[in-house]
Amino acid sequence: DEFLDLERASVPDEFSDDALAEASAIDIAPLLASPGRRDLTHLNVFTIDDPGTEDRDDGLSIEMVHSGDEAASDVSYRIGVHIADAGSIVRQDTVLDREADLRMSSLYLPERSISMLPPAIAGDKGSLVPGQRRLGLSVVARVTADGDILDWEVAPSVVTNRAALTYQEVDAAIEDPQADLHEELSALAAISRALRGKRESAGALNLDRDELSVKVAASGDISVEVLRRSGAARTMVAEYMILCNTLLAEFCKQHELPAPYRSQKAPDLDDVITRAPEGPLRWYLTVRKMSPASISTVASTHGGLGVPAYIQASSPLRRYPDLVVQRQVSHFVETGQQLYSKEAIASVAQRAEVQLREIGRLEEERKKYWFLKYLDQKRQRSQDADSESLYDAIVLDAPPNRAGVLELVQYPFRVRAAFPSTVSPGETVCLKLHGVDL
Repeated sequence: DEFLDLERASVPDEFSDDALAEASAIDIAPLLASPGRRDLTHLNVFTIDDPGTEDRDDGLSIEMVHSGDEAASDVSYRIGVHIADAGSIVRQDTVLDREADLRMSSLYLPERSISMLPPAIAGDKGSLVPGQRRLGLSVVARVTADGDILDWEVAPSVVTNRAALTYQEVDAAIEDPQADLHEELSALAAISRALRGKRESAGALNLDRDELSVKVAASGDISVEVLRRSGAARTMVAEYMILCNTLLAEFCKQHELPAPYRSQKAPDLDDVITRAPEGPLRWYLTVRKMSPASISTVASTHGGLGVPAYIQASSPLRRYPDLVVQRQVSHFVETGQQLYSKEAIASVAQRAEVQLREIGRLEEERKKYWFLKYLDQKRQRSQDADSESLYDAIVLDAPPNRAGVLELVQYPFRVRAAFPSTVSPGETVCLKLHGVDL
């Protein structure tokens, strides 16, 4: 079970004494009292995360806005996306900044997590801890029920997280009219669907492929869960993060602030839609036709998301490029000047592209290892009970004279297997698991 690839990649799993001391010494009280920050602690801000999350770096709020006569139908909503302002806590060119730059991202493995920032920052002073006043960078937009954005602004803020919710709790609250926050969450969900519809009209590809969650307890027990990406809570959070990042990209574009814009050419999917119904085969064919996203300091359309410009700035506790962009925006709001040059932004973006790809590979390899071990344990139990390990799977690709690609129906996991030439993509077949090579 030793993760040798992690050793080979030389990923540091402990922080230096200097970094820990610097994190411990940071006092956020003077920053909270700064006259340049907008006090938004009156807002009902809440975070939505997986159970056990400590690094809460984004929260939502919603207020109803009446224009003139309260009985009139011209009601809009003021939606706030509040990002933890880690950039104001972790200053440029400090020990913590250099440590975060070296790591580039937090690493999430089934058996443990390796954070980009020390726990004193990622889980406390920089995190939107429930009931505590915390620094934020707030993107506040006035939106109609149909998803039309009337106006928006970006402001350094002070916010208080009123409730730390899980995705499951949010899904349940949306369904239950008697639940706390039902009204706010239902309105947010409805507007997120309208925003999503507008992106789809602009060519966005919303695949909503389920995600495999694998966790390993200290005892060694492996638990596997399928996360439904199409659920109301996950769809809603994803939509507001896209809104936040799109508006921040527009902010940088308007003010000619150097930023690492992500762009992607929209593929022609007419033949895919006619060939495959909604589901794993369509997802597979769609992704194969998509060109990879590119990063540039010049703003360009992101066809995959259906937006005119896009940056990533909503996870500053977990991703170093997001931290840098947040600093750039906050510094400009405060001083009217840019903090990073175009060359400095390009350097961070290029290094991040390489390191984040490697971190993603490490996370996927480790998840695959533990999931295969989980399947093998199920196989052994089946053998002991004189039964077989059988799994339905959808055929994704059936090349001649080579093993085909399939996706398990029960789990969003792809495997290779040889099958007769009479089998075609889209068909469901039954696989027998004979063994696992870890």
